[in-house]
Amino acid sequence: MPTFDKLLEDKVIIRVTVPLRRGEFHERKFYAFPLCLDWMRKDVPNMTTGRCQSPLSPKEQLEQRLRQWMSGATIVHERMFNDMLPHDKHVWEMKTADLRLFGWVYQPKAFIALCGGYADDYKEPTKTKNYADDVKAVVAARHLLPLDGPKFATGDFDELV
Repeated sequence: MPTFDKLLEDKVIIRVTVPLRRGEFHERKFYAFPLCLDWMRKDVPNMTTGRCQSPLSPKEQLEQRLRQWMSGATIVHERMFNDMLPHDKHVWEMKTADLRLFGWVYQPKAFIALCGGYADDYKEPTKTKNYADDVKAVVAARHLLPLDGPKFATGDFDELV
């Protein structure tokens, strides 16, 4: 089975970076599957603000959250980064007002995103998606990932973030 570095080399998983401000350093890592990265690059820029009416566009929200994550800035449990139910699946959701990114914590401070979604699609009356489907997709993709060693980190929010 390949190492994590080999998966990166083969572009099974891709490291995502955003420019940080002067004096900020990459304290956490963010990785994405190619399909998720395509969604971030192609779909998110065309989205409009949803029912939460954020002053930021979904693209700006994504850039802000990625910058907060990568720079080591404060991440608020449940509001910005949430462990999904059931907790024993070790699936996490990175959140903005309009976006959801589903994945897992590979190692403390290293998040792997499998897929993303538009927040309004998970809420009535416009609900077209189910959180449970995304949890199942993350668990299945992680299980199929040909990786030596542990595929995910366990622990509580403060230990992982």
